[in-house]
Amino acid sequence: MENELEMIQTLFEYQNFGLLPFPIMPFSKETHKNDKGKMFYDNAKSGIQMSEKEIYDWFGKKKLDNCGLISGKTGDLSVLEFESDIVINRLMSFIEKESLDKISNLIFYNFLENLYSFTTFIRTPDKKIQFWFKFSKNLPSFLWNNNKSIKKLEGINIYSSGYIVAPPSFIRKNNIIGQYEIEDGKPPVFFPNEITFFKKILSE
Repeated sequence: MENELEMIQTLFEYQNFGLLPFPIMPFSKETHKNDKGKMFYDNAKSGIQMSEKEIYDWFGKKKLDNCGLISGKTGDLSVLEFESDIVINRLMSFIEKESLDKISNLIFYNFLENLYSFTTFIRTPDKKIQFWFKFSKNLPSFLWNNNKSIKKLEGINIYSSGYIVAPPSFIRKNNIIGQYEIEDGKPPVFFPNEITFFKKILSE
């Protein structure tokens, strides 16, 4: 009962933030392939939120279901993910070496320095760190595991399309269950227009 109430309450908060939540299969990152679960996903992709009654009815019955959020322009969500604190510190060191005399570098450095208190802050089951922002063209989609030639972005993922799995979802991997957790539940904020670091690297 406690878990389903946490899920329902969190979905209401997401919707108040203007996000587009939908149900995902239990202990999984997979969407529902049929029934109403697929309809909710299709609706979310089209920008349609679940109603309060639909949230209560679905998650009241499907007590173990996970929650997804549409990312990208439709979902007004871009997610910046780091494999660990070390990756953030390494990026700050790189910018510092490049020179903090440049205004754009100084803004980026200060942004990273204050990142943990700046916007929505999430920990994933594998202890990665996510920061959620309103959709930004300065955060183009990128997966480090698929593009390891771009060394400057080692250990960094960006989700600005498709969907993400969101708290308080649980994932089972190798018979171990981990949870997506909200560290700071403030609403996603705008990503600074002045920070074009990721966009420039990914357009080279």
